[in-house]
Amino acid sequence: MSRIQDVTSKTRPVPVEVFIVEEGVAEPTPFVRVEVRPTMPPHFDDQGRRQTRQGRSTRALTDEELLRIYLDREAGSFAMRFRQVSDELRSAVGAVGSQVDQIAEGIENNVATPILALTRTTQDAADAAESASSSADSAASSVDTVSYEVEHVQRIVRELQRVVEDIQDDSTQNLAYRVMRLRQKVWWNFTVDTWERKSKRADQLEARLRELLSGEGSIEAGRNTWELRVWQDLLKDRRAQRGERGTQKWWDAAIREVISFVESPAYAAPDLPELRAALEVDLDHEIDHPDSVTNLFRRLLEDS
Repeated sequence: MSRIQDVTSKTRPVPVEVFIVEEGVAEPTPFVRVEVRPTMPPHFDDQGRRQTRQGRSTRALTDEELLRIYLDREAGSFAMRFRQVSDELRSAVGAVGSQVDQIAEGIENNVATPILALTRTTQDAADAAESASSSADSAASSVDTVSYEVEHVQRIVRELQRVVEDIQDDSTQNLAYRVMRLRQKVWWNFTVDTWERKSKRADQLEARLRELLSGEGSIEAGRNTWELRVWQDLLKDRRAQRGERGTQKWWDAAIREVISFVESPAYAAPDLPELRAALEVDLDHEIDHPDSVTNLFRRLLEDS
């Protein structure tokens, strides 16, 4: 029994799962039943040997056998990841409404096609593996191709997960929730900056900010997206202050600014540099220099 446990403990990369049962203990000839299950095949010992049973002896695994084990393992890993992202996509359908068709099209273009390529490559690798020892080089090449395809599809799955997260972040319910959480964060930051102040001004600031933050949340996605931007800009400006803390004077100005925004909600106007004037002053500089006003503005448009 200890010999079995010792051998399994030296198995790599992860010890195999071993189930030992003593049977027939009341019989004249008791015996031990040992069940061994792989955890991350193909397993190997401390000397790097990958072996399999053949009758009463053992032999090294062939290239074809190793290839099939790797393919089975990667296929199972991919299936598990794909099921996970599929569940997340289904849970997000209720939040995306009219975007279902676009998501379906994205899955078709970005998942179905790579899976088809992976299937073809897997079949090619299996066919190459069956062509005996003379095809060892071809099989090795197919393994590399399969590895690339699997990594490619896994990257796509991760990208789809980010898409799902973005869709969920933009849903009406989640936008409202994020607004409320951000209001709470603003309240916490104000408390951190002013709790030591025992003045009438601090009390007045607290009352004004509480009234501002305690208002009912909107159910309109556009309004919530705008309010998120307002509070995010306020917190960003606070971090830019000395010691990353706002003074009472700063909080007073910030609250006044937010109140003016709330009274007349609007997005900030775009930055429109004096391009014509810059071109008239130095045409060569504006065209040739990568950091000129003209080229910076042009890159801004190209990136949007």
